[in-house]
Amino acid sequence: MRRIAIVGIGNRLMGDDGFGSYLAEALEGNVKGCDVIDLGASGISSLEILKDYDVIILIDAIMLEDNKDIFITKMDQEIDSEEITSTVVDFQYSGSHGLGIQSVITTLRILGYTPEVYVFGCKPYVLDVKMGISDELMSKLDQIVTSLYNFLKKFGIEFDTQKTIEKLKLVIKDSGSNK
Repeated sequence: MRRIAIVGIGNRLMGDDGFGSYLAEALEGNVKGCDVIDLGASGISSLEILKDYDVIILIDAIMLEDNKDIFITKMDQEIDSEEITSTVVDFQYSGSHGLGIQSVITTLRILGYTPEVYVFGCKPYVLDVKMGISDELMSKLDQIVTSLYNFLKKFGIEFDTQKTIEKLKLVIKDSGSNK
């Protein structure tokens, strides 16, 4: 049986960037068929957490060029020299704590781990120092959670969308904003 992880990433201190982390917290205890992990803005420690999964589904706020609200893609399994160079630079200048998720995934592959990696991204509207998420992103919660549900069905993963939306709103409210 394949081990699957839904992984929320993002910095909750930077407005909409924390959305993946908030959504992972809302999904915890509400998902059947996989593990849910809230990595927040972790660095190299993510390697140990993610190394044994066959499928990793990243949830993150992603700047999208074509003005879409939701972005879903499968990351390429191959590692090219540009990714390796980027990862080395990331290690050199960011240190292990500031390592981005792309560098974490590349490092996993360099070490011989070969998970399928998917990115489920949503458009951020505010990327400033701010707890919680923007009103614009709040207005898209139903659409985002429903799209995630439809995507995860392909993997045999199910959850209660309404319960998740309600919990997500509570998690965001408890963060100190959007009250």
